[in-house]
Amino acid sequence: MERKFAGILLLLVGAVLAFGTLGVVTVSVAYLWPLFMLVPGIMFHVTFFSNPKQSRSGLLVPGGVLIVYGLLFLFCNIFGWDSLENLWPVFLIGPSVGLFESYLFGSRQPGLLIPASILMVLALLFLGFNVLSGLLGGGLGVVLVLAGLWVLFGRGVGKSKSESFFKQK
Repeated sequence: MERKFAGILLLLVGAVLAFGTLGVVTVSVAYLWPLFMLVPGIMFHVTFFSNPKQSRSGLLVPGGVLIVYGLLFLFCNIFGWDSLENLWPVFLIGPSVGLFESYLFGSRQPGLLIPASILMVLALLFLGFNVLSGLLGGGLGVVLVLAGLWVLFGRGVGKSKSESFFKQK
């Protein structure tokens, strides 16, 4: 099965590259170099899923990384490399996806979830900050300063039990 898939994939990629060089396809060949990351990533997955009982779940880690990075680079090729300024946290998502796949389809070792979760949470936080700063522009700093002032000097409702405990002594 994996041999047929690899053959078909090579034929398709080769045809697109050949037709692009001949001018038949309008897609520039220069935009397709991320396929050299996507194809091996897909092949790692095909190799694993063609016979998952052989316990080769380690193939899913580089497979996940290569697929995520290949898609990121393909996106940047199409929409411009300046988008990487905000999408750099995707570099943390690649290993997270690979580790999570290895856990989910492989040995179910809980230790794999710890780094996968940490990387994903950090990536999503950084992506969120990038989106917020893009939406608010320079106003994000002002919003954070105002929120900090409100937390420090806010009156009334927001006081915690620990504050009232320490004030009583």
